[in-house]
Amino acid sequence: FATRLAGSSNTFSAERGPLASVNFVTAHDGFTLHDLVSYDVKHNTANGEHNRDGADTNRSFNHGAEGETDDPLILATRRRAMRNLMGTLLLSAGVPMITAGDEFGRTQHGNNNAYCHDGPLTWLPWEHAPWQANLFAHVQRLLTLRAQNPALRPSRFARDDQETPSASVMDWYDEHGEMMSGARWADPTHRTLQYLATSTPELEAPNRILLVVHGTERPVTVLLPRVEGVARYRAVWSSEDEHPSDDITAHEPASSVELGPTSMRLFVADPA
Repeated sequence: FATRLAGSSNTFSAERGPLASVNFVTAHDGFTLHDLVSYDVKHNTANGEHNRDGADTNRSFNHGAEGETDDPLILATRRRAMRNLMGTLLLSAGVPMITAGDEFGRTQHGNNNAYCHDGPLTWLPWEHAPWQANLFAHVQRLLTLRAQNPALRPSRFARDDQETPSASVMDWYDEHGEMMSGARWADPTHRTLQYLATSTPELEAPNRILLVVHGTERPVTVLLPRVEGVARYRAVWSSEDEHPSDDITAHEPASSVELGPTSMRLFVADPA
């Protein structure tokens, strides 16, 4: 996961940079983003092939009910999952690819192979429910933050032995604000990660971001890392918010923040 956030250097570092990595969660084939968090299995009966067509392995999770539900907890968890997936996509190094309609949660009602349909199942709906407008606002906010912070979009991989222009130097911390150790990387129960990216742009001012990713069903207390040159961390986006908040909260290094279950939070680090 960390390697992909950082632009997949294990694949592209030899002669290319992070921009060689085209990142995506969904594509034209398979589930839409909404359906990825709402269905465990495909529902392709309408295709006329007795549900035999389309992939059987979807890497999806319905969060407790298959398809449509009125359970408020399941619906809230699904919405947060969509925000997490969009956040992962748009805050990773590389080129993001968004399938049309995912930015507002379009559904194909579990159909993962809708090639044969030219109708409401595959058309983009332009009338959106409030939750869809909220998701769209999150995508707008994430794209704005990506544009404002060069640390999120390096064009070269940083090297340990020299300063590399247009790169991002990446440091990794655990939930205690300590540098990740080999043992922590190897521990499958460790599901909270802090990712500090320091940019070295050629044509823009340097900047730093801190992304905190928490992947368990329980809340967690995270200590923000104490780093030389960082005066404070400003929280600018959280996947826990139903609608992106305009309130920017500043936190001192080594201060604690609370993250809810399966959530992400982005900070911009102000220089000392």
